[in-house]
Amino acid sequence: MRIKDMMTKNPVTVDSKTLLLDAQKILRENNIRRLPVVDKGKLVGIITQHDFLMASPSPVTSLSIHELNYLLSKMEVSEIMKKNPVTITPDTPFEEALKIGQNKKIGSFPVVEKGKLVGIVTESDIVRVLMRSLGIREEGSRITIEGLGDKLGDLEKIIQIVEQHQTVILSIMSFPRPEKKDWMIVLRLKTTDPDPIVKDFKKAGFNVTYSAWFRCETSET
Repeated sequence: MRIKDMMTKNPVTVDSKTLLLDAQKILRENNIRRLPVVDKGKLVGIITQHDFLMASPSPVTSLSIHELNYLLSKMEVSEIMKKNPVTITPDTPFEEALKIGQNKKIGSFPVVEKGKLVGIVTESDIVRVLMRSLGIREEGSRITIEGLGDKLGDLEKIIQIVEQHQTVILSIMSFPRPEKKDWMIVLRLKTTDPDPIVKDFKKAGFNVTYSAWFRCETSET
């Protein structure tokens, strides 16, 4: 899946001359936390709720409330926005966007195509897609198998056993363990009774170290 499948298209934007108070109002009215800053069709920055908080005067300031309000009323977005933000394209794989966000410690990306802002995506958007792809919001069972050798051969046997039970595979996660020179696999299956499948795994010589049924999660993050 790519960013174009999860991004918010045609996001609300402001220009760099927008007053901070007006930008804050736009955030509230649209129930959003980030505003790309676009001048003459070109992305020049991004401003977030956190930026507004950081721009607020310190409680120990010697200025009066009237002076503070006056200063804030004159400030423009350009004075606190993050310039030249990290961007991604609509065709960026969501895994790559998640990795970039973790490495650079940023929680949102303007999405740019051919020099034009076409969307915005947040880390929360990406995590929601990741959760769906892992079947986390589906009721079912989780089975952990450790000590796998030939990854491809073992995986084929595992899938065959699951298919024999006519059970849907919600997700398969494989984790290499270099220190043990083997693999661990975590299966999420659409069944509330994993015991028969676990029994056949063990008969086939697999080291099942964990199995449990889990409820469906309905709340969004």
